Parts: sequence; C-alpha cells; structure tokens
Amino acid sequence: MESGSGERGTEGGSQLRRNRDFTILWCGQAVSDLGSSMSLLVFPLVGYAISGSAAQAGLASAAMLLGQVVAGLPAGALVDRWPRRRVLVVGNLAGFAVFSSLAITTLSHALTMPHLVVGGFASGVVSAFLDPAASAAIRAVVPSEQLPLAYTRLQARQHAVSLGGPPLGGALFSIARGLPFLVDAASYCLMALAISQLRSALPAPANAGDSSFARELGKGLSFVWRNIGIRTLMIWGAIFNFAVTFVFVSVTLRLVRAGVHPAAIGTVEAIAATAGLLGAMLAPILIRRVPTGAMTIAATLVIAAVIAPMAWAHNVVIIGALLAGGMVLLPANNAGVSSFLAATTPDGFQGRMNSAAGFISNVASPVAPVIAGVLVGSAGGRAATLFGVVLILLSTVPLLVSPVVRSLGPPDTWSAVANESR
Repeated sequence: MESGSGERGTEGGSQLRRNRDFTILWCGQAVSDLGSSMSLLVFPLVGYAISGSAAQAGLASAAMLLGQVVAGLPAGALVDRWPRRRVLVVGNLAGFAVFSSLAITTLSHALTMPHLVVGGFASGVVSAFLDPAASAAIRAVVPSEQLPLAYTRLQARQHAVSLGGPPLGGALFSIARGLPFLVDAASYCLMALAISQLRSALPAPANAGDSSFARELGKGLSFVWRNIGIRTLMIWGAIFNFAVTFVFVSVTLRLVRAGVHPAAIGTVEAIAATAGLLGAMLAPILIRRVPTGAMTIAATLVIAAVIAPMAWAHNVVIIGALLAGGMVLLPANNAGVSSFLAATTPDGFQGRMNSAAGFISNVASPVAPVIAGVLVGSAGGRAATLFGVVLILLSTVPLLVSPVVRSLGPPDTWSAVANESR
C-alpha cells in the first residue's frame, strides 16, 4: 500500500517536471515573488524612514492589503470573464509601472508618504487580479490528480524565495532605499515575458459573460458560502491571516525601533524560510497521509506555540529559530487547503472562488498593520506579540466546531466531503 503511494508520487512528479507550461509559470512566478518578498519587507521600513512613526509605517503596509481586499471581489468576477493570459500579462505590466514609480521617486529622494500609501494600494489592486488568474492558470495546465503535488511545488518556491528575498531586500535597502522597488519592478516585467511564452491559450471560461457582472459576482460569493468546508476554512483564514499579519508587522517594527539593521531583520524571515523549505519537501508525504482538516488545526496551534516566547526575545537568531519551528507544518497545510479549493471548484468559478475566498479570509488584514503600529507604540512589542498569539488561538474555534473540517481527509476523500458539504 505504501509502496504504491510512493510510486504514484514519483510518477506524478516526473509528469509535472515534463509539464512545460507549469515549469514556465513556476519559474516566472519565482522571480516575481522574489521581488514581492523584498517589497513586503521594505514598505514598513521606507514608511518609518520617511515619517519616523511606527503607526504611519504600518499604514504603508495596510494600504497594500486594503487594495487587495477592495479590488478582490470584482477582480475575481472579471478574471472569470476575460482571457486569463491577458489578465496575467496586463497585470504584471501594471505592477511594473507601480514599482517603477516608487523606485524612481525613492532613489531621487522625492518619495512622500502619500505616494508610498497610494503605491501600496495600487500594488494590492494588481495582486487582486494576478492571484486568481495565476491560480486559474495552474488549474488549467495541471491535471486534477497532480494538483496537490503542484501546490507543494508552489509552496517550496514560496519558501525558497522567502529564504533569499527578505535578506536581499534588507541589504539593498541599506545601500539605497529604492533598490528593492527597482528589482521588484523588473520582476513584474520578467513575469509578463514568461506568460507570453506559454503554449496553453488560457482563454476565458466557457459561457463567460453570459450573465450580468453583478450576478456573476453574487454567484461567486454564494458558491463559497454554500460550501460548508470552504466557508469554515475562510472564516479561519480571516482570523488567522489578521493575526499573523499583526504579529509580523509588530515584530518588524519592534526590531526597527530597537535599532536592528534592516539586513538582520530580513535574516529572521530567511531562517524561518529555511524551515519552510524543509516543510515543503515533506509536504507531499504529509498531504497523502495526514487528514487535511487535522493538519490545519495542528499547524495553527504550532504557530501560536512558537510565537508566544517571541514576546520575550530580542535576538534575531532566536526569533528566527522560533519562527522556523512553526513553519514546518505550514507548507503542507497551505498546499492541502489550496489544492482542495482548486480541485473541488469548477473551472468557470476559479477566479470568483479565489477572489471571494481571498476577500473573506483577508477582509480584516488591512487594519492589522495599523493596529500593530499603534499597539507597539503605546503598549510595547511584548504586549502586541501576546495579543497576536491570542488571536491565532481564536482562529482554531471555527475549525474545531465544524464536523466537515474535522472530517476533511487526504486528497482521495475530498470529492465526497465537498459534495456532502454543499
């Protein structure tokens, strides 16, 4: 039994490696993610450098998240009406324009706080279109039975990029504040070029645009809300994402106020990303053998357990090591949840499902950096970190009370559970 499972995994990995379009998407997105991981670190650093205020530094990060939430629902409906290739190319070119503007004004010492906030918001809008289009593209070029493996590869890419992106961003920031933005602008351009090389047409879904835009938008929300398993995971995601965003901004601002070098702050994420990369290597085995619902609950509890001691830690190596302990299960959890959503959603709903799910799971995240900045400034980093731990623990409540999530097994059981939960 175990041998057969291993052979299927090896065969699937070989087929995925021969999938040219998946490889192009994987490599192109890796370059783009490298730039994005640098910018994500640099936004609060630039905001703090301009304003000298932890609250305003948090506002810069909040603008990015707000753009994603505000544009999320309409973007998903439009992605399901437009050719996905066009969305990916135009979206990446728009990202190139946004970060080129930030890079030029920062390098010329002309960047203002309003420009940084508007740029962050615009980058969030760009992500609102690119994320569901990229997920729909993966679903289009990868067979359903290979989706769990494909998403573990995406998780491995994400953690590999996180390993190098933040330290590189911090190092470039220490040379010139605008260099990370410049590299991110180039990464968007390269991703647009990669998309143009795909053999798959990635057209709009069949029957796209047959009904009104508002009706299609409502159908997407209805699809997510009717499915008990998806709905519960989104409620968990809303609380969990808010809490994790809150914690990471709190820790970053705490270290900035303590005078820690930006490159050293980036090292914290690099240490954690190393563990995440290890977790991504273990993810295919974990997804096959551990029920997806149990994995989500366990990963959340582990994250809470490792963040709590960070309230008393000031050394970047110790903080990074604690984060590393929480990252091992996270890739398998993320890949399992993402592939479950993709595998159980019809092609014509992929964009709307991703945007609706993203809206629900991230609707509260934009205020997390602002609250983190205010709390760090008024109560201190320790209190802010412990508050984040409480929020992470609260996110397990919808998972624990949902029999659908508690019974959500490995991939070969997803179809039955999804049908039962409708």
